[in-house]
Amino acid sequence: MNNTVPSICAVVITFHPDLDRLEQLICSLATQVNTIVIVDNGSFESLDDFAAAQNLPDQLVVLSLDDNFGIAHAQNVGIDYARKVRSSHVILFDQDSCPEPTMTAELYQSAFELQQSGVRLAAVAPAYKDSEQGSLSSFVRVGLFGFKRLACTEGDRVVEADFLIASGSLIPMSVIDDVGEMDASLFIDHVDTEWCFRAKSKGYKLFGVCQAEMLHSLGDRRIRVWFLRWRTIPYHSPFRYYYMFRNSVLLQRRSYMPVNWKVADLTRCIVVFLFFGIFSSSRSASLKMMLRGFRDGLKGVTGKIK
Repeated sequence: MNNTVPSICAVVITFHPDLDRLEQLICSLATQVNTIVIVDNGSFESLDDFAAAQNLPDQLVVLSLDDNFGIAHAQNVGIDYARKVRSSHVILFDQDSCPEPTMTAELYQSAFELQQSGVRLAAVAPAYKDSEQGSLSSFVRVGLFGFKRLACTEGDRVVEADFLIASGSLIPMSVIDDVGEMDASLFIDHVDTEWCFRAKSKGYKLFGVCQAEMLHSLGDRRIRVWFLRWRTIPYHSPFRYYYMFRNSVLLQRRSYMPVNWKVADLTRCIVVFLFFGIFSSSRSASLKMMLRGFRDGLKGVTGKIK
């Protein structure tokens, strides 16, 4: 390894991955972290041959699950492995992400400096570039009237955020030991949001790191629409809207989720319902999944959709 940051374990979650993209991710991580664990979430094909071809026998391991147990459960399996190998930090990745060469070092340095200054740090994360559009993301705070996106300005090293996407997030293991692991009952969607606000409820803070960048894919496809401003809207498969709506309802009931987030997320759900219920090419299936998710959220249903 070259230019490694000591004691960081990268946890990569896969589900029927594109092997060319996955190879790019592993090659990038091999020079940035000490350990890489791929947790495969029930893919039909084995990744053992893929892992062997990477020629990283002392650095890369594959843990294959026999079913799709959801992203949160898979992340927890990877986190447990990081704990087993005594990593000080874990960094999470989706299969469609790829960090820039210095990303992990930038995250670690910023995390170290924040902690040295007395900040109770939960996690740091990079800005990401959409792999199709190429635009750099901003970081998110929750205001009185919705979500506010804060871009890095000249001279900024970090930007405080209210929540971070999981992919690319660097988390000290000591924080996970205190806050707890990911909520596997959510299966997918809002897993990272829930963990971030759970950490904040315990007095921790989250930051985006301006000099850390990553390529990341959002949604199955994207379109640009005008609504008060130009927006890039990710389309998802209809089943994803089930989890979005169900988990939003479930989180509305949790006391540590802030009131301003609950209001902003309720507004977002209404907009998503109207937009995709009218303009989606799969509007009937999407509406059905949204309504089913809303109903199951009210009933307290968790886990994988039956």
